[in-house]
Amino acid sequence: MKICQKCGRKFERLLAVSRVDNKTMICDGCGTMEALESVPHRVLTPQERTRIAVAATGNKWAMENFNATHN
Repeated sequence: MKICQKCGRKFERLLAVSRVDNKTMICDGCGTMEALESVPHRVLTPQERTRIAVAATGNKWAMENFNATHN
């Protein structure tokens, strides 16, 4: 069992890297929260939210398609 350095809970594996130091392994939940906290504190437009979601998939074709239809 591994312990998340951020929340202290035990997990079989830690798959996220902390954005604080880019080397500490943390749990998925804490990784998600760090990612959300890094988003600027303003309201995103629906297009911006979709662009972020498409980019997060890592699918280059989907990103090219999004850019082609939203520019």
